[in-house]
Amino acid sequence: MFQNRKLQRIALVAVFLPALILLAGFAFRNVLLNRMLSDRIEKLETRTGMDISFQKAGFTGISTINIHQLCLLPPEGDTLMTMQRIRVNISPLALLTFRLKFGFAEINKPKLTLWREGSESNYLFLLNHGSDSVSSTAPDAQRRNYKAFTDRIFSLIFNYIPANIRITGLQASALINRHHLAFRMDDLLIDDRAFSTRIYVAEDSTVNQWNLGGLIQPSAGSAGFSLTTTGLSPVKIPYLQHRRGLLLAFDTLKLDLKYKKESDSCSRLTGNMRTSNQRINHARISPFDVILSSGSAEFSIKTGKTWVEIDSATRISFNGQDFRLFARYDQSPEKRIQIRINEPDFDAAVFFNALPDGLFTNLAGIRVKGRLGFSLHFDLNPDLPDSLTFNAALKQKGFSIQSFGVTDFRRINGDFPYTAYEKGVPVRTFMVGPENPDFRRLDQIPDYLKYAIMTSEDGAFFHHNGFIPDAIRESIITNIREKRFARGGSTISMQLVKNVFLNRNKTITRKLEEMLITWLIESQRLTGKERMLEVYLNIIETGPMVYGVNEAARFYFAKDVSKLTLAESIYLASIVPRPKAFRYSFDSKGDLREHLKAYYELVSSKMLRKEWITQEDYDRLAPAVELKGPARELVVMTDTIPAGEIEEPEEF
Repeated sequence: MFQNRKLQRIALVAVFLPALILLAGFAFRNVLLNRMLSDRIEKLETRTGMDISFQKAGFTGISTINIHQLCLLPPEGDTLMTMQRIRVNISPLALLTFRLKFGFAEINKPKLTLWREGSESNYLFLLNHGSDSVSSTAPDAQRRNYKAFTDRIFSLIFNYIPANIRITGLQASALINRHHLAFRMDDLLIDDRAFSTRIYVAEDSTVNQWNLGGLIQPSAGSAGFSLTTTGLSPVKIPYLQHRRGLLLAFDTLKLDLKYKKESDSCSRLTGNMRTSNQRINHARISPFDVILSSGSAEFSIKTGKTWVEIDSATRISFNGQDFRLFARYDQSPEKRIQIRINEPDFDAAVFFNALPDGLFTNLAGIRVKGRLGFSLHFDLNPDLPDSLTFNAALKQKGFSIQSFGVTDFRRINGDFPYTAYEKGVPVRTFMVGPENPDFRRLDQIPDYLKYAIMTSEDGAFFHHNGFIPDAIRESIITNIREKRFARGGSTISMQLVKNVFLNRNKTITRKLEEMLITWLIESQRLTGKERMLEVYLNIIETGPMVYGVNEAARFYFAKDVSKLTLAESIYLASIVPRPKAFRYSFDSKGDLREHLKAYYELVSSKMLRKEWITQEDYDRLAPAVELKGPARELVVMTDTIPAGEIEEPEEF
C-alpha cells in the first residue's frame, strides 16, 4: 500500500513538474526572450563596435516572437540598417535552454544605407573587422588570410541564411563618393532554402529589373544562383563602370558552387558558371564592345592561408572554343604569380569562329582549316621583375587560310593607300607605290640606312618568324617596372602590321590582334620579308608630318635618300622610336647630345659585328651631322630639355 502511494506521488510529479515548468516558462517567456536578446546584442556590440537597439520584443502566442524597430548604428556615421518588424517562429522548449531554434521568419521593411566619402563611411569598419583574416606574420602591411576569408563567406551563406524566410519591402541604397546606387526587392521568399525574387536596380538615372533565383543546400555545401534580365536591357553589374571604367553586362548568368574545407590548411571551391550575350567594354581592352554570345567555366579554386590557386582542372569556354587554365598567386614567403595554358591540339576553324565580335575586327569573317596548338608559361615575382619566366608558342598542323574576311592581308603586296594617325586621329593619307614620288623601292634605299634601322629596331628581322621571345619578355619586365604600357617588344613585322592594319589604341586586344595577324602573315608567307621591309621604310614616321625614309632625307638633309651617308643614316635610325625628338638632338654648341654619341657607338659596333659595314666605315665614322633641310629651322639647341617635350615611343 505504501509502495503504491509512493509510485502515485512520483507519477504526479512526473506529470505536473514539466507542466509547471512549461507554465512558468510561458509566464516568463518575454523575460527570458529579452534576457537572451540582450546577451546576444551585447556580444555583437562588443565584437563590432555597433550600437544595436530595438523598440520592443515579445511573444505572440506560444511560439511567435515579434521584434519591432530594430536599428543598427555604426561606431561613426549614419544609421546602417533599420527593420520595421521581425517575426520568427521558434521552439519554446529550446528557449528554456537559452537556445534559439528558428522556424519560419518574416522581416518587414528592412532598409540598408551605405555611405562613403573618401575614408569616412558607415560600413568600412565591417570590412576591416576580423583579425583571423589577416596573417600575423605580415612584415610591412597586413596580409589577407585567403582561406579564413573564404571560409567566413561560405559560413555566412550556409549557416546564417534561414531555410524559410520572407522579406518584404527591402530597400538598399549606397552613396559612394557621390555616386548613387539603389536596390529594391518587394518580396523575397526563401522556401526550404529555394528562393526567387525580382530586383529593381537604380544607378544614377538608369533603372533596370532583374530576376534572381537559386537554391542553398548547407548539408551538401552547395549553392546555385541564376540572374536574368526581365526586359530588353541586359543585366549590367553596377558601380564597376563608374569605379573601374569596366562595363560588364549579360542577359543570363547561372552559377553553381560547392565549397569544402579539405583540411586545416586548404579549402576548395568547385563549380560552373554560364553566361549568354555577355558584353565587356574597357578602355584598356578594346575601343568597342566585346561580345560573347556564350561563355562558360568549370572551375576548381583552392585557397590556403597565403595563396590562391586555380588548378588545372579548370576549363574556360567562349563561343565554343575552350582551354584549360592553371593560375596561382602566393604572397608568402615571397610574392609569385604563375599562369599556364597548354592546349596542344584544337580545331583552327573553331578558334577563329569563336573570336568575339569587337575584339579582333580585322579577322572577322576569315575562314581557315587545320589544327593549332598553343602553350603559355608565365612565372613572376612582382617585386623582382627580372625573375620573369615567359614562354608562349602558337603552332600549326595542316593550317591554311581558305578565304579572308574583313581584311585581306595580302594587299600590302601591291600599291595601296596608307593613312597615318596621330593620337588616334587620321592626319594624312598617301599611296604606297610608284605613283607616290617619294616612294622608294628597297634597292633604291642605301644599305647603310636599311641596316642602321634594322640594328636599332629589329636586327634579326630576316631570321625570325615575326617574334623575338626575349624582346617580348623584356617589354613585359619594363611595363611591370613602370606600371604602364611603356614598351611593346615589337619586331619590324609587328610594327608594320600595327601601322598598316590596326588602329593606334593602346589596348590589350589590339596588341593580341597585332600578334595574331603577324603570325598569319609570317607563317602563311602572305608576303616576303623584302616587301615587308620596303613598305615599312616607306611609311614610318620620321618627323612632324614626315613619313617614309625619302621624305626624311629631304626634311633633314635636303637630299634624296640614296645619297645618305653612314652618319646621316644612323641619325635617322635614332629618330624612328621618337619621331619628334629631333628638335632636341643638339646641345647649345650645335653638337649631338651625349646620349646620341653613345647611340652612334652602339649601333655602328653592332653593324660592324654583323659585317653590315666595314672596319674602314667604322673607323671613319664621326657622331656628327649637319641639318640642311626644313628640320634646321625647328631644332632647339639647348643643354636642357624642357619637361614633357620628348614624347614616349609609339612602339606599343
